[in-house]
Amino acid sequence: MIKLNLVREYLAGPIFCPDIDRMGHVDIDDLPISQKLRVRVGKWDSVYQATFNSDYPPESGFSTAEAELQHVAEGQQLAIMMQQELESGYIVEYCP
Repeated sequence: MIKLNLVREYLAGPIFCPDIDRMGHVDIDDLPISQKLRVRVGKWDSVYQATFNSDYPPESGFSTAEAELQHVAEGQQLAIMMQQELESGYIVEYCP
């Protein structure tokens, strides 16, 4: 069984495998999920990446707490959808 984390991480992809033997970021195109879900995860990650302040990284983040809460809720839903599509060969968790 492969464990995957859906993560919010600047300048990196949104899927990370914490398993010792496979540790590292996973390209979403390498997962057996629908194109629709790939696009949705990509958009979710793009929204997060857009909050990065390259001039002064400590000031990175969402402009409002509400926007961040919405993003977290979407991430939780996406992790559930990924788990449903990947089925029993994977364990998918959302890690804010």
